[in-house]
Amino acid sequence: MQSNPPGPGIGIGVAELLQILDGSGLRLASHLTRIRLPLTSPTLHDPLGTETGRRSGILLGIGLHPAAPQSAEAVRNAARRGFGAVVVKSLGLSVETLAAVADAEGIALLVVDDELEWRQVDSLMNSALTTASEADSSLSATPVGDLFALANAIAALIGGATAIEDLQTHILAYSTVPGQVIDDDRREGILGRQVPDLPENAEQYASVFRAPGAVRVPGLPPGLDRLAVAVRAGVQPLGSIWVVDAAADLDSDALRALERAADIAALHLLRARSTADLARQQRAELLRRLLEGGDDSRLLATQLGLDAAGPFVVLAFQPDLAATGDELRLLRLIDLIAIQCEAHQHNAECVVIGGEVYALFSGAAGSDPTGVEALAARVADRSATAFGITVRASVGSVVSALAGIARSRHDADLVLLLVGTLPGAGSVASARDERSRLTLLELAEIFRRTPRLVSEQANRVLETDARTGTDYAKTLRTYLDCSRDSAVTAGRLSVHQNTLRYRLRRAQELFGIDLDDADDTLTLWLSLRVAEFD
Repeated sequence: MQSNPPGPGIGIGVAELLQILDGSGLRLASHLTRIRLPLTSPTLHDPLGTETGRRSGILLGIGLHPAAPQSAEAVRNAARRGFGAVVVKSLGLSVETLAAVADAEGIALLVVDDELEWRQVDSLMNSALTTASEADSSLSATPVGDLFALANAIAALIGGATAIEDLQTHILAYSTVPGQVIDDDRREGILGRQVPDLPENAEQYASVFRAPGAVRVPGLPPGLDRLAVAVRAGVQPLGSIWVVDAAADLDSDALRALERAADIAALHLLRARSTADLARQQRAELLRRLLEGGDDSRLLATQLGLDAAGPFVVLAFQPDLAATGDELRLLRLIDLIAIQCEAHQHNAECVVIGGEVYALFSGAAGSDPTGVEALAARVADRSATAFGITVRASVGSVVSALAGIARSRHDADLVLLLVGTLPGAGSVASARDERSRLTLLELAEIFRRTPRLVSEQANRVLETDARTGTDYAKTLRTYLDCSRDSAVTAGRLSVHQNTLRYRLRRAQELFGIDLDDADDTLTLWLSLRVAEFD
């Protein structure tokens, strides 16, 4: 039983979908190319689930093994239920049998690279299908991928010089229609392929990406007015389009035309990004595994093209996510970090893990923590001024072997705990400058895991302070920090020396502390010191 695909002109053709996702690791294994698919989200195959009526579109064959008889039956069931395509992984095996079944049933069999995660496949297809659902204007005749042709088509349709930008305000393409007026901002942007950094940019771009459609952006003299629209694939921002309104007379029809153009531009940008994004995701996954450590570090380094000779150093960034709120600003910050790291060392790798962004430097850059610190400071300053996001950064230890990369990342994480909590600390700190405090942080972790190591007297001091509101721990800790110098300690605590002597005598009486016993004093001081890091 063959599926019933949408009629001509409805939905998206399999060949068109493959064109949009060219380079993404998706290929057609069957032979029918004229199949059209509805613009609905892919369905996940559930071998243990119960079939509930007809479905349509694309079935992601999660768990289907090319050589298993059940897989062929799953393809037949998909056709009977109305699906137009099934996506599988080859797992390094032939898929000819499944392709023949798909051809016999009148549906398409698509194969995706084994290295891709299913969630990435689902996300890519959702973006392509959502965008294609709106791509029905006359601009759709423009060849997908030719951004300059698209910019010229938009400029001719709307009547103003057009520029297409990515999220980092790089000008990807611009129109060259004769006779259209431009201003100095446009001229400078084209020459540098980057929008000029102007004070009004942040608010203008925020208004464009907040708006559900195209908006008018007043120009600051001598700059000209513009129409602008965000380019999105579904809810995912991809870039923006800006059209010069030289006479300030472009009307609501022009705004609607620009919105239709944005849908077409999304197809172009999505295809342009798909190959690079997937390659970046794969490299990011390799870097994540390398940062986590393990026995396969040499293999991972080879796949990343790293020189195993080292040295290496990890840089960590921690954006203030609570204050960020705006996902677009956060995406632009991550791109800023990646660009700055790439500028510092060609092919430097970055990855987001949890709430942190990590970068790995090797060779000459890996042996220069001072240069990496300067890079981190530039990113922190730029983030605050351009995006209003506070960023803390830390540089891990310089390590000489691949196996030490995980250690450098661990040290960077520990230093992040210290940044912003130390008196007079800035936004950037380095393991080489905080070695003593890193030691105390690790000792604190050991003490938490092994409570018997904590001084009995220190426990009693801390419990008494917590229960009664006294401050014996601070007095004892400061006294020992100051090498038992009463005058220096009294000054630091802002008390009279007689008051200090009384407190110390009272502490010795209450807790059985012998400050003349070197071993007891050492364990007391360590226990009180590491307690500060809890």
